[in-house]
Amino acid sequence: MSQLHIVSTPDTLNGALETWFIQNDLLGGAPYSPGFDPGKIHHSTVVYLELGEINAGLIQALKSAGNKVVLFHMGDERADKNISLYSACDLVIRNYYFPQIVSQAAGSSKVIWAPNGFRTGVGPRLASALKKADQRQATAAFLGWINNAASYQGERANFAKAAALCGENLFVMPSNGFAGGYNVGLYSAILEDSIFAPCPAGNSPETIRLYDALEVGAIPISLKHDFLVSEDALAAIGPVPFPIIESWEQLPSYLVQMKNTLSARPAEIVKLQADCIAWWTRYKQAIASQISDSISQL
Repeated sequence: MSQLHIVSTPDTLNGALETWFIQNDLLGGAPYSPGFDPGKIHHSTVVYLELGEINAGLIQALKSAGNKVVLFHMGDERADKNISLYSACDLVIRNYYFPQIVSQAAGSSKVIWAPNGFRTGVGPRLASALKKADQRQATAAFLGWINNAASYQGERANFAKAAALCGENLFVMPSNGFAGGYNVGLYSAILEDSIFAPCPAGNSPETIRLYDALEVGAIPISLKHDFLVSEDALAAIGPVPFPIIESWEQLPSYLVQMKNTLSARPAEIVKLQADCIAWWTRYKQAIASQISDSISQL
């Protein structure tokens, strides 16, 4: 991806948690510019990274300077943002999988999905250096906004009820809001010392927690959602290897089962963790290749 630039705004770069993942795992280390200077970026391919409202004027300015415009749209958790400007771009990459947007490309643009990715500071991690499951102290851990009343289909409320029944098998540290309450160092240290990481939906079924867990070698536990099973999303290289349960009511008994398995047959849990780590490594490579190929064809 030669001559690729990432143009964004100070607000987006300040508010987005996954900027390292986007820059390095998805876009090959392309440089960021917190603003656009047509005298310095022209006749190139530009990724316009946006967390808020899509800026028509910026797209037009980028086009007027002879650039190909790849919109990277981050914040549309509920598919309720205006995406009419997708058709003004040469390619759209977006977080949050909705088949009506991704499978049926909006306007004349091609739309592809990319995962949120891990929070900067949680990763990047060297996969070979991650602590093995049988060396971790906590069976499972959840740090975050457990009482999000607006969560998708009330998942956080259902999860909270189940979490209260998990006892010592689930370490819980609730926060007062999204990304609030805990330094990234504490959050990641606890996560990397936990075997499992339940990932209840937040505002959207897709949560950054899932990718945080994968990056530090914790095994995610999730309910079934479209983005987990679609070949346009996380199932692009085959089924996800981590456990998908039918409801959060099953979590207490599932964690008891996993703790018993760890005691009787630890190699099974170690293998499950290794499968998740290897799959996540392959997936990051696969989505980066898909994005690179799509951009190179512009």
